[in-house]
Amino acid sequence: MSQKMLALRLYGKEDLRLEDVPEPTLKDSNAILKVKATSICATDAKAYLTGARTKVPIILGHEFAGDIVEASGPLKDFAGKRVVVNPNIFDGTCEYCLSGEHVLCPNRYAIGVDVDGSFAEYVEIPGQAFRVGGILEIPKRLSYEEASLTEPLAACLRGQLKLNIRPGDNIIVIGAGPIGLMHYMLAKALGASMIILSEVDEKRIEIARRLGVEYVVNPLKEDIEKSILDLTDGRGADVVVVAVGSPHAQKDALRIIRKGGRINFFAGLPPGSGEVPIDTNIIHYKQITILGTSMQTPLEFKKTLDLMVSGLVDVKPLITHRYSLKNGLEAFSRTLKAEGLKIVLAP
Repeated sequence: MSQKMLALRLYGKEDLRLEDVPEPTLKDSNAILKVKATSICATDAKAYLTGARTKVPIILGHEFAGDIVEASGPLKDFAGKRVVVNPNIFDGTCEYCLSGEHVLCPNRYAIGVDVDGSFAEYVEIPGQAFRVGGILEIPKRLSYEEASLTEPLAACLRGQLKLNIRPGDNIIVIGAGPIGLMHYMLAKALGASMIILSEVDEKRIEIARRLGVEYVVNPLKEDIEKSILDLTDGRGADVVVVAVGSPHAQKDALRIIRKGGRINFFAGLPPGSGEVPIDTNIIHYKQITILGTSMQTPLEFKKTLDLMVSGLVDVKPLITHRYSLKNGLEAFSRTLKAEGLKIVLAP
């Protein structure tokens, strides 16, 4: 009879339960990771609120770090090591993977979305994660908590690399939640000369200012287009990152971008948002580039960990609350209320 462990399991829309479940068992070419830190993501909240993109029942959680306690096959060398894992598992052989665009892999699946995730004491790691470079040893200078934020930060890095951010660019990030602040930190590390955050929540504006953000615009209190033009000497933004799932934010991006500028619709819209009406002549005549990004490739995952180790990006201030797994339902409730930034569970 298998051992039991504590886990947060989603059974359907707004049906998340803390319960004892069987521990994962070692199979050929896989590993068992003891979870040391796992952070709650907006994707987890979206799955809870809408039931979208998940196969239930399922243990949620895809941002995590821990220790490999058992391993077989190609993962044997990782036994006993502190690791962080890219939750996206790719086949490594399709045309997208071979061209370095793993995130478009038609056979991709994700830990915590398609198979059981990290809101548990232990999680199974497929051998395929190793074969595509998705398991990285955590350097000593990084804590498990910091390493658990590699995945969301890597998704942000992918967006900024695709935007080709250059030293001297002025960048507008719409949304000052955890993802928006990660974009702020990365843009700063990449040499942006001015980074302006747009946010409507006063609590998040206060947090952003405490983290050193100099320029913040509240579109509920001021005309965002006029404010951005004033701050950029009438030029507009070189780059806009839409880091909140809002149709209004997407339309605002088109208003504040300069001629020849680049926009990333980083955040997806919630189900039921419908179509967003936009004036495509703005794109045509201003010759704007609009792109969407999500997830991260194995290389982007590694580059992100390297950035954190170098000290160029410090994610510690983003961790505002810590809970034990047994209090996971309370932690999840706090996430749903948008209290704080990143909430980390420690089984």
